[in-house]
Amino acid sequence: MQNVNSTVVVLGTGGTIAGTSPPGADERNYRAAQLSVAALLEAVPGLPAGLVCEQVAQVDSKDMGHAVWLQLAQRVSVHLASSQVGGVVVTHGTDTLEETAFFLQRVLAPAKPVVFTAAMRPATAAEPDGPGNLRDAVALAADASAHGVLVVMGGVVFGPRDVRKAHPTRLDAFSSGSAGPLGQLRDGKVSWRREVPREVALGLDWLPANPSDWPRVDLVVSHAGVDGALVDALCGIGTRGIVAVGTGNGTLHEALEAALLRAQSKGVAVRRATRCRDGAMVPRSSDPFPDVGDLTPAKARIELMLELMRSTG
Repeated sequence: MQNVNSTVVVLGTGGTIAGTSPPGADERNYRAAQLSVAALLEAVPGLPAGLVCEQVAQVDSKDMGHAVWLQLAQRVSVHLASSQVGGVVVTHGTDTLEETAFFLQRVLAPAKPVVFTAAMRPATAAEPDGPGNLRDAVALAADASAHGVLVVMGGVVFGPRDVRKAHPTRLDAFSSGSAGPLGQLRDGKVSWRREVPREVALGLDWLPANPSDWPRVDLVVSHAGVDGALVDALCGIGTRGIVAVGTGNGTLHEALEAALLRAQSKGVAVRRATRCRDGAMVPRSSDPFPDVGDLTPAKARIELMLELMRSTG
């Protein structure tokens, strides 16, 4: 069922979906974030009338930062507060889409849908995937059964906690791991496979206005031959938190674990994640560091950063 009387707002942040390559060049050699969100909408036939668009940022998502996250969250919040707006679409690059979507879900947990979409091919490709993804995103944002932050790629609907980029080049590059997708879109209509989780929003007012004041949280990976030098160096430059990306069920090399224990004794918050792509970690009472459950390392970093801000706010 569509919210036929509600406006859908489309916010652009750049990414491959807005990328271009020179005429006659290999389409893999493109520059991301070249076209405006207005230009993207103009290239998609059959979109409903009355769409509103706004360019929030214009970045290659590999370069995404906290300042854009905060600005995007603020603009989404403003638009959702309008009774005339039924949903919001965010065009984004694929590299960090899962992080931005997770951040927005944690701070906003919106009752209306906020739908992220992207593309694996630039807009100037012979067969771009962006227009179809954008059409699906607008349809999902206008659907009365949708709520919360969602991601749609290739007709598949993902949740922000589960979604991750699982392949560097394929069109079906996104996965929800063992959790599975939330639903599927065909001909502009969504079929839900499982219930969309509802969460309580953390809000925006308590976030430091200057993102440079947000606590530093870093990722450190355990691997054969690792030592604790990186952990010691991070402590020296003022890290507030470390997500240790372990092998298997978050197991850590003994040298790395020793360094992390030293960091923890100095007040650095340490969490354990896993290098494994699928599955949730199983807690063990003997572990010196809390695990992050089913979160990917990148999302665990966001969760720890938010936790540290709440504890000092």
